Amino acid sequence: MKKISLLVLVFILFVNLIIAQTYKTRDANIFFNPNKDQSHKDYASASKEGTAVLKVETSEVALLVPMKTFHFNNALLEEHFNENYLHTNKFPNATFKGKLIGFKKEQLAKDGIYDMTSEGQVSLHGVTHDFKAPVKMEVKGKVATFMCFFKIKAEDYNIDIPGLVKPKLSDETPIEANIKFQLN
Repeated sequence: MKKISLLVLVFILFVNLIIAQTYKTRDANIFFNPNKDQSHKDYASASKEGTAVLKVETSEVALLVPMKTFHFNNALLEEHFNENYLHTNKFPNATFKGKLIGFKKEQLAKDGIYDMTSEGQVSLHGVTHDFKAPVKMEVKGKVATFMCFFKIKAEDYNIDIPGLVKPKLSDETPIEANIKFQLN
């Protein structure tokens, strides 16, 4: 009787682990190019140090990107970005918290490309706004890659751009997020 009870308990714990599956990654890459002419990369920057969490059962997703991990080709631009525009000592992170609409856990078990929508809130520079953007998820082998392309306006997040630089920049900054989760 004790063996059966123990076996049932182990089975229940195993099922709960599967149901409550959560994936975490430090392989979240964010790229932005605010240049008006997208062929120019003068002000473009990337971070390869974002952290993301995916709760499979609830389709919840969260992303945190330390702002000081964005690197530019020009050290002076990087300094201005951190000290004058994003004030990264005061606002060290950008975050997203939300859900993946159209995500199904079964998609993780079959290679393919799946379309869904990300809905939630983005916090940047001390300001939080509702967010909605299309997402493509590619499952290949034991890796699920989420790709999201969207635009933001600096003024929506109280980011002041100097008049000297403003004519060179797009009104909306295109951002590309690429997040890889290693599947079990």
